[in-house]
Amino acid sequence: MKELIANIAIRILMFWSRITMRVPFLIALRRIEATQKNLLLRILQENEQTEFGKEHGFAEIRSVQEFRDRVPISDYNDLEPYIKRQQEGNSELTVADPIFYARTSGTTGRYKDIPMTKSGVNQIKRFQKQLAYSLWTKTDFFKGTVLGFFSPGIEGTLPNGIPFGSASGANYESLSFLFEKKFGIPKEAFTLSDVEAKYEVYALSALVFGSTTGVFTVNPSSLLKVCMLIEKRAQEMLVALIEGDESKILKGTASILPQLRAQMKSTRRTVLSQALKTDRTIPPDVLWPSLSTLVTWTGGSCGIALDKLKRYLPSRVKVVEMGYASSEFSGTANVDVDRNICLPIFTDNFYEFVAQEDWESTCPKFLSLTDLEEDKDYYIFVTTPSGLYRYDINDVVRATEGLGDCPGLRFVRKGKGVTNITGEKLSEDQVIAAVSAGLKLASCVADTYLVLADEEASAYRVFVEISQDVSLVSISERIEAELRQSNSEYDDKRASGRLKPVKTERFLEGSGQAIKDKLLEQGVRETQYKPPVLAYWDEWAEFIGEWTDSEAP
Repeated sequence: MKELIANIAIRILMFWSRITMRVPFLIALRRIEATQKNLLLRILQENEQTEFGKEHGFAEIRSVQEFRDRVPISDYNDLEPYIKRQQEGNSELTVADPIFYARTSGTTGRYKDIPMTKSGVNQIKRFQKQLAYSLWTKTDFFKGTVLGFFSPGIEGTLPNGIPFGSASGANYESLSFLFEKKFGIPKEAFTLSDVEAKYEVYALSALVFGSTTGVFTVNPSSLLKVCMLIEKRAQEMLVALIEGDESKILKGTASILPQLRAQMKSTRRTVLSQALKTDRTIPPDVLWPSLSTLVTWTGGSCGIALDKLKRYLPSRVKVVEMGYASSEFSGTANVDVDRNICLPIFTDNFYEFVAQEDWESTCPKFLSLTDLEEDKDYYIFVTTPSGLYRYDINDVVRATEGLGDCPGLRFVRKGKGVTNITGEKLSEDQVIAAVSAGLKLASCVADTYLVLADEEASAYRVFVEISQDVSLVSISERIEAELRQSNSEYDDKRASGRLKPVKTERFLEGSGQAIKDKLLEQGVRETQYKPPVLAYWDEWAEFIGEWTDSEAP
């Protein structure tokens, strides 16, 4: 009865979201340029008395072009002094005080604290509502239990008393209580400092709730780890759930175990025990009998884990793109989960773009949303109500199918995801496509792979974690062929001998997890982890010996 009432309440909430949010958003599609201009001028007007606003003449700006003429492109290093001074109580970037800081790991290894005003927090809520409405109208995501993997919403406070935490945690904290009641993983799991205990709770939760209809995880590697953990330890986990035996589980898990045991139905215990006795494993259809939808990132290097994850899920499960989002801002909303059309949230953020090939020119041309061409790649820059102005997040996005005059956007890779030994400028997406083709030829899925540009050897070295009985020669040949076809400069350099052939080498078993553990130790947050795909040999040379017998040529 409680579940029925909750579903009715969600239906009413979704109807209200349609009237107050989705319909106005779709109407605004008819006037994208005017909406963007008005939004920009409103942000500037609200913050013209800030230090940044005075320095750049916000009060005199009357057009998009004047904005581009007066305000330079900025990255976090440029804005950090303003952010630090604003934390001391000065009006540096916004008149409205930040009420939260989204903490993210920077590429330099130190944290970045991204300010969020009340407007910024409300933007997260609108991002959630857009996605929730799309899921409610086209899937059974909310029909039963939802398993959501999140970081802690609040991880601490700054000296000025303002809380900081992860963007995904802020997402969870701002959920409607109706949706929160749907989530099966105990909130206490998100604050566990022991990562292994956290995943143990996730895995136990997956075993407990046969009613799971939706899974939400920013990174598919999180769910993959859960599935692999169950595959490896299903017997002892079931013993813990059925008998309360804590001898084989971690200390952090033990405190949450009674709560999970109380929620596990006797029929679920019987079904899982019988499956384990018969098959010595728990098949996907038994583990996930009601699972309808997985919501996650699908772009960039996340596709690696997603490909492997699919064999652990029933074939009927729909994979929905979560949307382009970061600690800095919520970039797109998935408005059609059947086609995964993710539209920029142009009512909340002001967007600018530069064609990928034009970014390094002496005078790059900045474009608006309506200037984008489908299937073309762009660097993206954003201005937000929370104080980011023409912010360079160092992301490359692709213009995709959209609605009306508004293109969709899909994350392709980080801007730094390009290597260059002798002019070939190999990109991360080209590497992912080539290695995927090589693995497909060998009819295998790698646990992980990493491509390193070895400048001294003038060659690319591909490391893959696959079984010993798979031939590396045929994989190398297929990767080489794909790279030469997709990158004309690579083909030219190979033909002239300036680049040597690709060499594929085998990672030792467990290398993927070892790489992840090392990066987590260096400060990368678990929910923000993306498997490294493309880098330079020099960046990894001191570590690579831990995961392979290879040595630098």
